[in-house]
Amino acid sequence: MSALVTDLLNRSARLYPQRQAVQIVGGPSLTYAELSQRVEGVAALLARTGVERGDRVAVMAPAGLAFFDAYLGAARLGAAAVPLSTRLAPAEVARQLADADPRAAIVGPEFGEMVARAGSTEMALLEHDGAEYRRLLSTSGPVPPEARPEDIGLIIYTSGTTGDPKGVCLSQRALTFNAFVSAVSQGLVPTDVYLSATPLYHASAGLRIITMLVDGQGHVVLPSFNPEDAMRTIFETGVTTTIMVATQLQRILDSPDFDPDLFRSMRLLLYGAASTRSNLVERMMASLPCGLYHGYGLTEATAVCAALGPEDHERRAGITSAGLSIGRPIVGVDIRIETREGNDAEPDQVGELLVRTPKLMSGYWGQPQATSQAIRNGWLHTGDLGYRDRQGHLYLSGRLKELIISGGVNIYPPQIENVLSHHPLVDQIAVIGLPDRQWGEAVTAVVVPREERAPTLEDLAEWVGAHLASHMKPKRLIIADRLPRSATGKIQKHLLVEMHTRQMG
Repeated sequence: MSALVTDLLNRSARLYPQRQAVQIVGGPSLTYAELSQRVEGVAALLARTGVERGDRVAVMAPAGLAFFDAYLGAARLGAAAVPLSTRLAPAEVARQLADADPRAAIVGPEFGEMVARAGSTEMALLEHDGAEYRRLLSTSGPVPPEARPEDIGLIIYTSGTTGDPKGVCLSQRALTFNAFVSAVSQGLVPTDVYLSATPLYHASAGLRIITMLVDGQGHVVLPSFNPEDAMRTIFETGVTTTIMVATQLQRILDSPDFDPDLFRSMRLLLYGAASTRSNLVERMMASLPCGLYHGYGLTEATAVCAALGPEDHERRAGITSAGLSIGRPIVGVDIRIETREGNDAEPDQVGELLVRTPKLMSGYWGQPQATSQAIRNGWLHTGDLGYRDRQGHLYLSGRLKELIISGGVNIYPPQIENVLSHHPLVDQIAVIGLPDRQWGEAVTAVVVPREERAPTLEDLAEWVGAHLASHMKPKRLIIADRLPRSATGKIQKHLLVEMHTRQMG
């Protein structure tokens, strides 16, 4: 098993030279032979601008070939690609560029000016697929192989749902190991065609650039998402597998153009743990003619660590109105649950999830202290709370930092959120703890109503009381037009807490 990213590409190019490797919807497509040749040219182009082994190459562009160039071209040199979210404000771009200090940046034309202003004067700015880029690509010569398995291949900045983002460093060894275990866990075969419908700067989508190289799989990229385009692309290109977040799936199922027949080529739909409620899963199971794969993962562990596979979905194992299991650890990953005292938790006892796997991050970029706090004795401390039932299924109880302590009792927000998501007047829900003189923290429901009539606090308290213990009833209700979310749909609860704590004075 190779531990170098471009070895995966070159193997597929030898075995399947004329098979389509990449298709950008509305744009170019490349065979494996063409992609391999292009990556050699991009590596030479980057080398001519001064990029060497150990350097960083930023990329900020719409979803498309720019990410394949940056991820694979940098890896060929033993350098690291640094994807930047297109949703970042200029000040955030400046902070991440100052932190990563890239030698070069590949940018879409609409982001060139912002990146130029934010980056160092020593950083080479390459406008993707511009005239100069194409000229350099066509005139670049071969470069010697210098990459090593331990070289950092990707630095992905965390979404910052609990604070400032940190640069997660993933080695080529971690990236290739993740590709192989993902292929095993998801039953990938050479004829699979994957659809990227989420931003390529995010870990779960961007890592697929590498995973789909394992054995000649195809990769279709949708530059921007809307449900109608996604369904049409799946049907017209014969997509067999994709990853989508809860908000995308909800929009597809709600679309007036939804037709299960458009998904007849689909074999496996992957969806994320964050913000996916059991009622949405029930609806997917009833509406979609394909297997479902519920993944739990962290960027620090190169994405997926545990999964609830199609067989468990069919048996409805781990799918209840009280919550949704994240499944069992995938091959190549160990997960233990540790109590506050540092002991292994008993079945159904809540503790922190710890992950051990060869695909753990090398560390946080330039933050050795944060790295040593996160990884102790070979185990990644995830900050996620959860438990394991007697059948071996894992369940999340919330984030350690989001645990609510009310009247001295530990309260886990996802339990309340799962129950309230079934309330007929609730469209979106986040449960947070706000300062309270009597209780320490008050359980607070932040609700986006489903209809014009919003639920009352009494409505929600009665609904929760029918399913959970009385101390889990919300004591406050906030009606909102929307919930703040990251690019991948995660609710940014720290922003809710900060905003409403300020308003309380």
